Amino acid sequence: MNIRNQMAVVACIGILVFTAGCNSSQVSNTGSSTTVSQEVKVNKDAEATKASSESVKMVFFVPTEDGSGVKQQSVDISADKVTPKAALLAMLKADRQQKYPIFDKAIEINSVTVKDGIASVEVNKAFVDGKGGDLTVKLQMAAIVNTLTSFDNINGVLFVYDGKKVPVVGSFDTKNPIKRMEQLIKK
Repeated sequence: MNIRNQMAVVACIGILVFTAGCNSSQVSNTGSSTTVSQEVKVNKDAEATKASSESVKMVFFVPTEDGSGVKQQSVDISADKVTPKAALLAMLKADRQQKYPIFDKAIEINSVTVKDGIASVEVNKAFVDGKGGDLTVKLQMAAIVNTLTSFDNINGVLFVYDGKKVPVVGSFDTKNPIKRMEQLIKK
């Protein structure tokens, strides 16, 4: 169930409780200690959190310090602010705070659109140029693709620059949607 559906369920429960005229003191007066709570999962890698809290954990991936793959991290964020682009921006920020960042400061994520399970990421020329060598590009791809495929509605990632699909980044073939790169996820 995606976040919108989960939030809709929580809203419906709230409306039902409100229209029934029931409040928490009336529930405890009946002798039962029933509490209504809904778990929210922001993306499939995130830990479930209570919907009643205003912030949730948004998952993203950053390269490991030794360059052997990517590791999962998360950030607390308001549930209504969780988007694929927000996850990528959090990923860029976390990477740039590492001792050895792999995303050059010139690299930008302009937008992310999702259609039929494929995320199209609008990037700038600095990303398309794929500087830094094969390992750098591979880790960049793993960080972006694994971050985006953490969302339930995304199964693959394409890159777009200047309105056109990017066929190659560095020496990495990007003609077809890139699927989740499980083999590069480190614990």
